[in-house]
Amino acid sequence: MTNSELEQLADKVLEKIRSHHGQPLEPTKLADLYKTSEEEIISSIGILRNWGYTIKADKERRYIFVNAPDNYLSTEILYNLETKFMGKRIYTYYTVQSTNAIASQLAIAKSPEGTLVISEHQTRGRGRLGRNWHSPEKVGLYCSLVLYPKIHPTLAPGISIVTAVSLADTIASYDDIDVKIKWPNDILISGLKVAGILIELSAEIDRIEHIVVGVGVNLNQIRSDFPEELRKQATSVRIGTKEKIRRVEFLQRFLKNFERDYAAFKKYGLKDARKKITKYSSLHNKEVKLKMGRKTIIGIVIDIDEQGRLVLDTKEGIMNFNAGEVTTH
Repeated sequence: MTNSELEQLADKVLEKIRSHHGQPLEPTKLADLYKTSEEEIISSIGILRNWGYTIKADKERRYIFVNAPDNYLSTEILYNLETKFMGKRIYTYYTVQSTNAIASQLAIAKSPEGTLVISEHQTRGRGRLGRNWHSPEKVGLYCSLVLYPKIHPTLAPGISIVTAVSLADTIASYDDIDVKIKWPNDILISGLKVAGILIELSAEIDRIEHIVVGVGVNLNQIRSDFPEELRKQATSVRIGTKEKIRRVEFLQRFLKNFERDYAAFKKYGLKDARKKITKYSSLHNKEVKLKMGRKTIIGIVIDIDEQGRLVLDTKEGIMNFNAGEVTTH
């Protein structure tokens, strides 16, 4: 067998021994099942162990599945993934410059909607306004999704809000903690940044060709994992919940939530998400400064409208804004 064929066999063997829930399976039975040799079954087990799976052999050399690694393996992400299309096509990497850059190329090539690009580490993770996203390996979630929504380009900012709601729901599902959304694309725990969203799109005047949704989440960092300059403004889900998070499970929960919320958005815009947007908003009814280039607007946040715009009550009246940098007094 080629390496590729052995890896495919390893996936099948994994599915089989996992389904036995700790009961041993003989390599000869596996060989008969997949019409291959016992030696190739043993080789496939070696591949699974190299991938990080714990598989033990008893005294009779029968194989027993023990546990799975918390690594971003396609096989592991797809296992019990409760989505119809979100995350069903996966490109996994150990290190990339930016998952958004790869996803953008896949979108141009018309990869299926919901295509997921994920990496353990980014060397040039991107945030809004050209900033870098701190992306250490083995502790966070750094991924991008390819979308083809049939909406007018003016509605695209709503995708960022929908993604933020899905992430907030995912984090809140772990514990009763203070999760908030800071418009337009940050998620906070107890006022500190835990996640960011970067939306990039290709569009014509009246239609969107594709949207790439980039997501970065601090999952298992402890305080000392952050650079000194970030420790007073960043946090992680682990710090917020006081428990280590299984990263693959978090991703699966997010994909399920996002598929649900994205489907609702395509049908109804932000109408279905309005209550959650208000519930999670960190800015609602607060006076803020909104910086746009050299211009600064001061006003009280009264809403996020159905186009995802921030609605401010200013001295000049009610005003809507698509983008900007918000700070509170």
